[in-house]
Amino acid sequence: MSIERKANYVLDRAKKVAEKAESWADFSAAVFGQFDGIVAQTFPEDIQRQAFYDSEQYKQVQSILTALMRKFGVASGGTPGGKSGKFVVRIPKTIHQKLDIEAKREGVSLNQLAAVKLAVPLPRSTDLAKNTVIEAFNSMHEGFSPDWVVVEPHHNSLFLARCRDLGLAEVEYTDFFLNHILLNTRKTNRYIGLLNPTTKPSGYKSYDDCAFAAEIAVRTIQRTEGVTLDRILCDPALRERFDKIAGQLVKNTVIKLRCAALNLRKTHKLKKSGSDSAGYELKPAGYLNRVSLSDIAESPGLYALFDDKRPIFAGETKNLYRRIELHKRGGLPGWVDGDDGVILKVSAPQSANRLDRLNWLRAFINMERPLLNYQGAAWL
Repeated sequence: MSIERKANYVLDRAKKVAEKAESWADFSAAVFGQFDGIVAQTFPEDIQRQAFYDSEQYKQVQSILTALMRKFGVASGGTPGGKSGKFVVRIPKTIHQKLDIEAKREGVSLNQLAAVKLAVPLPRSTDLAKNTVIEAFNSMHEGFSPDWVVVEPHHNSLFLARCRDLGLAEVEYTDFFLNHILLNTRKTNRYIGLLNPTTKPSGYKSYDDCAFAAEIAVRTIQRTEGVTLDRILCDPALRERFDKIAGQLVKNTVIKLRCAALNLRKTHKLKKSGSDSAGYELKPAGYLNRVSLSDIAESPGLYALFDDKRPIFAGETKNLYRRIELHKRGGLPGWVDGDDGVILKVSAPQSANRLDRLNWLRAFINMERPLLNYQGAAWL
């Protein structure tokens, strides 16, 4: 069943529950219960749930909840015993405003930003850690860049071990924290001159055979966890999850998939204008699982995959035939391909070079917001 049909099903069920509900709390529990709620049972995958939260049907369910609150009145519920994971902190309005701006810039919620800030050491310890991280990097990087040392398993293990040898204990300085400092030293003018120069190539010349898988994996984690791309690549647990998702979509090396994720920064800087998409019209090719590869050109092209009316993923490639073959082979998360199938639309413009194709892709993502395309911010 497609996401659209599942969303309609949830809305219909919610309307029936509302008719019998004796309080808004009963309605909320029945619809949004963490394990047995209608939404959780209908959308077992977190990324599907996020798609539902973007839908018009979800807005209607929220309207029903609001109406019930007006009907029954808003009453506070009981508070469970023990630590709930929530506490209230009163801060000056100026600090609140700064945090709100930073959260928007990082593409995360204010709550996510606060949680990250609470998890890292105080500024004085951070400054000490930055100097030690640079010393550790300079002693072991073998000519590779900070990016490579963060994402390449062998060099990352050497880097973290060197940090521990220099006194950065894991109790206070997590692997994520140290990786994040190193990844961001290249952005800080104060530290650039202190890093040894890069003398070896870091990365690959082309990611056409795996970029789509890295992008889908990043986006899946972003939509379910509300984290930035940097966080995914620096946090060992999230990085392992990325490796698993991307590896299920395409057979390739861990390091190349991680480098392809890093490359998203360069290729998906969105533009506000939609004019770049002019002249490249996508034409329906049918359901992906029924498309004959003999009908797909072995040439550079553009494409988009749709679940009913909603775009799921869009891409550009130097070999349209090869890319569609990979998607048909399993290059999409299992939950996407429902009973109705995924609709494929393609375009193979003869005159489009890669820059033209990227401009089209940026504009398409900016306007259509496909569910599984990287869009810079975590919750977009």
